[in-house]
Amino acid sequence: CKDLIVATNGYTGNLTPWLKRRVIPIGSYIIATEPLQPELMEKLFPTNRIISDTCKVVYYYRPSPDKKRILFGGRVSARETDPAASGPKLHNDMCRIFPELKQTKISHSWMGTVAYTFDELAHTGCHQGIYYAMGYCGSGVSMASYLGMRLGQKLLGLPQGKTAFDDLPFPTRPAYTGRPWFLPAIVSWYRWRDQMQMSTR
Repeated sequence: CKDLIVATNGYTGNLTPWLKRRVIPIGSYIIATEPLQPELMEKLFPTNRIISDTCKVVYYYRPSPDKKRILFGGRVSARETDPAASGPKLHNDMCRIFPELKQTKISHSWMGTVAYTFDELAHTGCHQGIYYAMGYCGSGVSMASYLGMRLGQKLLGLPQGKTAFDDLPFPTRPAYTGRPWFLPAIVSWYRWRDQMQMSTR
C-alpha cells in the first residue's frame, strides 16, 4: 500500500514497538443503570449534559442518548480489574454523587482501554513511513475523530489537514516497553492527592 496509518491508541501492540513505548494503556470502567423515571433524569441532568470532575482519578457521567439511563464511568482501583468487580464499586461511587440512586440497579458493566502519554498531549505524525494518531488521554471520543479526519486530509494533500498536534516530540521513558508496571503506584498517589484536595474545599 502507499500509506499506512496506525490509530490503535490504548490497544497499540507489539507490531509497532516504537509507538507502544510512547503510550500508557489504562483501563476505563463504565456502568449503565436500569431505565429511570423521566422526572428523576430531569432532576439529575436538567441540561442533559456530560459531566466530568476535575480530579486526576476522574469520574465522568451522562444521560444515555435516549435519556432513560445514566452512564457512569471512572477508575475504580489502582490495578486493572474485571467489569464484574468494577460494577459494584462504580455503583457506590455513583451513589456518593447521586444519593437518589441508592436503590437503582445496574444493567451493564464494561471496560475499555484508553491511552495516556508522558506529556499528556495527543500526538499525530509520521515515523519511518508510518503515520499515526493516538494518545488522547481520556478524550478519544472527540479527539480521535478530529485527528483521524485531519490525518486523512493530510494524506490527501489537503491544507486543512494541518493541526497543532503535528509532529510534536513524542516522549517515552528509559526501559519503558509499553507495560505500565508503575500504574498502581501512580493511581494510588493521585487518588490520595485528590482526597487531600477535596478535604480542603
